[in-house]
Amino acid sequence: MTDVVADPVMPDDIVEIEILDLAPRGDGTAVGDDGKPVYVAGGIPGERVRARIYRRGKRFAGADLLEIVRPSPHRVTPPCPLFGHCNGCQLQHVSAEHQLVLKRDLVVGELRTTGGFTAPVVLPTLAAPDPWGYRNHARFTVRHGHIGFVRRQRRAFFVVDHCMIMEPRINALVTAMQGRVAETTQCNIRVGAPDDAVSIQPRLALTDIDSGQTHVTERLGGHDFQVSNAAFFQVHRAQAERMLALVCEWVRQAPPGLVVDAYAGVGTFAAALADDGRQVIAIEESGPAVRDAALNLAAQPAISLRLGRSELILATMADEQLEVAALVLDPPRSGCLPGAIDAVARLRPSIVVYVSCDPATLARDLRMLCDRGFELVQVQPLDMFPQTIHIECIAVLRRVEFADTAS
Repeated sequence: MTDVVADPVMPDDIVEIEILDLAPRGDGTAVGDDGKPVYVAGGIPGERVRARIYRRGKRFAGADLLEIVRPSPHRVTPPCPLFGHCNGCQLQHVSAEHQLVLKRDLVVGELRTTGGFTAPVVLPTLAAPDPWGYRNHARFTVRHGHIGFVRRQRRAFFVVDHCMIMEPRINALVTAMQGRVAETTQCNIRVGAPDDAVSIQPRLALTDIDSGQTHVTERLGGHDFQVSNAAFFQVHRAQAERMLALVCEWVRQAPPGLVVDAYAGVGTFAAALADDGRQVIAIEESGPAVRDAALNLAAQPAISLRLGRSELILATMADEQLEVAALVLDPPRSGCLPGAIDAVARLRPSIVVYVSCDPATLARDLRMLCDRGFELVQVQPLDMFPQTIHIECIAVLRRVEFADTAS
């Protein structure tokens, strides 16, 4: 349960370097004497620091922060005593306002380097109304009955009694269960919108705490949703509500007609889109999510739910020359497969709204779509994961008319 003891510091391991940027995992990025990147956890762009190299690889080096020679004006004292030891949050040492700037910069950088967009319209990051105590789902490691996390570097386990980004109900359960769950090595806790909506997996031997629940109830856009343990749901409920409103706002700008919700999950977007009076086809390949969606959407006859891979069903729609007014894409972090991009290009919806949690795969897919008959209107970053490097984006594309492409 203790961290790995650091090796003795050697003089050649100490470097003084300038932090230039943030890496996708949140480490400060510098350039070593050999021209290779040096990743320093806890560094902020613009700072000069002294760091100890703990790993020298063929393509990069990893370093621990020893001293801040010239601090950033945006540096603050992290409120969590686990920060630095825990890798769950990467940006607690950065002011809330500057976190939003850094995340927008990350999106712009990927759109330029990965996507090849010279001047993408990227709006300021939308701040979360509650940047602490928001997370409704946690995955813990258990060692000898104790609940905690494992560090990304050096894979060291440490006990967690309280996590500042978790919902209070999760922290209360961790406190009650701490040291008492020796029968497992992993523990997942999920809480839903109602106060009594709790799922703890696996089923535990505790007699005073219920566990083994199969799902929770969530609420979004005025609808209740069953969310099974294996299904996906956004971890920040308030920001998910905001995201849903933005997606619907853009879909409403499409002409009347069919809307397709690809990678539909448990049906959150589809339910809201059907509220606007549109016919909706929702596509999802995950069995648990489809079973949830079938229940969640049963009262909305305007929604047709299709089980299968989005790229295959979209391709079938294109073969059938189905007229689609608007298309919502919300793929996993890996983005869309090429077949899905090809099918979207053939369907040619007026509006495509692409929701992504990974700026790199978003930039890649936006480039492919723009090479296939669409133009990027804007990207709206949304701070779905405050205190971390992660960022949600809503990208909007508009179909380029043939007359425009000929001019």
